[in-house]
Amino acid sequence: MKIERLIDNLNSKGFIAHYCEDEKQANDLVLGLIEQGQSVGIGGSMTVKQLGIDLLLQNKGVEVLSHALVSDDKKPNLYEYARHADWYMSSANAITQKGDIVNIDGTANRVSTLIYGVPNIIYLVGKNKIVDNIDQAIERIKTVTCPLNAERLDRKTPCRYTGKCGDCSGIDCMCNVTTIVHHPTKLQKQVHVIIIDKELGY
Repeated sequence: MKIERLIDNLNSKGFIAHYCEDEKQANDLVLGLIEQGQSVGIGGSMTVKQLGIDLLLQNKGVEVLSHALVSDDKKPNLYEYARHADWYMSSANAITQKGDIVNIDGTANRVSTLIYGVPNIIYLVGKNKIVDNIDQAIERIKTVTCPLNAERLDRKTPCRYTGKCGDCSGIDCMCNVTTIVHHPTKLQKQVHVIIIDKELGY
């Protein structure tokens, strides 16, 4: 099975990989990982929003550092607070069968925090994000993720209107930084990759 092979490949690379049948299993897993009194930064993620795990964590007594839930006094420096949290949680734009995690960002606060600074990382990934290789991952992001995010964020990019990458630049460009995570880094204590057997996010 595709997901079973992916789980095996992730574990062989040093990630802590999990399989969840549905949203509830994924939420219960995250609630078991992050303890009351800890803090978690959240990168912009429709998967996290669909799961509602941010609210569940807040109700548990976890400090959730996201635009939706952080106090007004912390919003100006939210990215820095998130960078120094106990945990950081996001999805992935795509993940290859070999276990390479691919993301593209405009501001890069999400990808930079995923690769450096926070000791404990959680990726929440729906099965629709699984692709065969890195080329397919980039293609998926350029033709699926970016157009949908451009519409959601009201960005005036060519992909929003055509569904294809226009190799744009300027203030609305969302493809400024691309990261491919092959293995956890030495500074990271735990990098959990939770594969959910549902279509979630972009």
